[in-house]
This record gives sequence, C-alpha cells and structure tokens, in this order.
Amino acid sequence: MSRRLCMSSSDFPFPANSASAAFVLQTLIKTTHQVHREFERLLSTLGLPSYLTGPRLRVLLDVSQYGNIRMSDLAKNLGVEARVMTQYVDSLERQNLLKRTADPNDRRATLVKLTDEALPIIENARTAMEQAAEKIFEGVSFDSRKQLIQQLNQLTRGYGKF
Repeated sequence: MSRRLCMSSSDFPFPANSASAAFVLQTLIKTTHQVHREFERLLSTLGLPSYLTGPRLRVLLDVSQYGNIRMSDLAKNLGVEARVMTQYVDSLERQNLLKRTADPNDRRATLVKLTDEALPIIENARTAMEQAAEKIFEGVSFDSRKQLIQQLNQLTRGYGKF
C-alpha cells in the first residue's frame, strides 16, 4: 500500500497557483514532515531495530564518515543542541553502537567513535535508507530530483549548515 505524500490545494489557505514566500515555506515544511514520517515508516518495515530512528541513523552515519569526532562538532554538523546530541549518544551507547573517549588534545572535550558492532548495522541501515528513499521518490524523475537539489541548495546558500 502506497501512502500519499503529495498535498492538494485544499491543504493550505492560499490559492493553488500562489508562489508567495509564505505558501512556499508552508508547503516545504508540510512536505518535509510528511516525507520524514513516511521515511521512518518505511525504515521500520525494512528490518532495522526500532531504536534506529532517522535522527539516530544520521548520528551513526556522521560518526562513520569522520571516525573519531567531538560531540560538539557532531551536534553542529547535524544542527542540534548539545543536550539533544547527548541524548542520541546516550541511547546509541546503550545499544553498544557508539563509544565515548576523552579527547587527547582537550580534556574538556569528548570524542565519539563507532563500535565494531555498529559496522554491520550501519551497512544494513544504508541499504534500508536507499530502499526507502527510492520508494519515496519513485514518481519523481531523475531530472526533477536534480532540479530539486539545485533549488534546495539555492534556498540554503548563505545560511550556513542546518
């Protein structure tokens, strides 16, 4: 059963042909929310552990990209507050997927790294994420996807990392 990700013109108080900044922003926010919910739903059907939500996967993928990384840098990369990152790391550490270590260059900083148990889970997660993404974008052409990426990059240019 396929879930509907698109919105009708009746979803917003603006006319369907409106291109006002407010309409575009509301559409983007609502679409992002719906895509995120569908992505989480699809991930849950692909055999990933229930504790591996989208945000926690982003943490694991970021750590896998950088190796040892300071928690403060990880929070900045993912655009979350330090206390939120601490909650994510706490949870992933309880699952034996991350390990904290002291930063040898700064006693006040904490590094995070993957455990050996995390590696096969991350590979499974990458596969599941690719499958979920393909399902979500199955009705969107390759050229439209490229155009969407360009438009999103244009939107965020000048705002720094989110």
